[in-house]
Formats: sequence, structure tokens, C-alpha cells
Amino acid sequence: MRKPARILLFAPILLFGCTKCVECEIKLKESQDVIGRVDEFCGTNKKVEEEEERLNEDYTCLECLVNTGLGEATSGVQCGDRAFTDSIEADWKQGAFDLGTTANCKYYRDTVNVSCLLK
Repeated sequence: MRKPARILLFAPILLFGCTKCVECEIKLKESQDVIGRVDEFCGTNKKVEEEEERLNEDYTCLECLVNTGLGEATSGVQCGDRAFTDSIEADWKQGAFDLGTTANCKYYRDTVNVSCLLK
């Protein structure tokens, strides 16, 4: 009777503690263009789910507008990870400041689909 009890004790550890490796792709919802990729991420099912959520939050789109006095200049909609979009926003704000005006940047959330598949 002791051996089955041990197996029952370790079964949840084996089921939930297993590590798997996945590769993730980040695509725009509207066009399905790939804007990011993670070649390999390894972890438990829970860690993989957390990574998918993090990628969904980290990848966004933004558009900046500046009124130049001669009309409106736009960055167009740019999509990528937080570092990429933050750098675009900083550049447009600095450029607008140099012109003596301000940039209005708008972030678009929930614009990507993240899919992670077993390697």
C-alpha cells in the first residue's frame, strides 16, 4: 500500500513540474504580419502561459502626430516590442520639442496574437 501512495504524491509534481520548450511568434491581428519572435523559451506550462501573457502586453502599436504649422506629420502606425515603440515615441517627442511644439502619441493595445508551439 505504501508504493501507490508514493506514486499519488509524486504524480502532481510530475504533471505540473515538467519543462517544455516552445518557440513563440507575435503576429498583428489585422494583417497577420510577424512582428516578433522568441526562438526558444523553456519552462513549465504555467511559465509558458506567463511568457505568452508578457509578450501580449509587451508588443503594441503606436502612432505619433505632430502639428508642424505647415500641416500634420505622422509616424504612421508602428508595431513592435516596448523598447521599439518607446524609442519611436521618444524620437517624435524630441523632434517636436526641437520644432517648438509637442507630439501626440497614441498606443494601440490588444493588437497582436501570440502563439507558442512546442519545438
